[in-house]
Amino acid sequence: MSLDTEKLHRLTGKGFPELYKKHPNKWKEMVVTARDYAQTCVGEGEKVRIGDVVNIVQNAIRIDPEFESHVNKKGLTQKYWVLWFAEYAIEQSYPQPDLSSQEGGQNVVEAGKANG
Repeated sequence: MSLDTEKLHRLTGKGFPELYKKHPNKWKEMVVTARDYAQTCVGEGEKVRIGDVVNIVQNAIRIDPEFESHVNKKGLTQKYWVLWFAEYAIEQSYPQPDLSSQEGGQNVVEAGKANG
């Protein structure tokens, strides 16, 4: 579960970034609350993962009146919009790492050399 370029383009085409920008604090609070709740559910010493938060945020988004109005106005009946918008909202609060950096790949290679 993660937002990829195709999903982002489709969300953008359907105006979801504008929906987010109307009340960014509301969506961020939803994400942070979901993260905090997920922490109470995972085992001690385990970290909360994005997928844990996505599942909780989806439930909140499903019943959000603004989200519901947006999808109804756009005629979007597919259920995946809930998941994709949840992923989008989470990425706004917790951006993905930049994978274009050469450093990331070099660290993995160097770690492999050190272990082998």
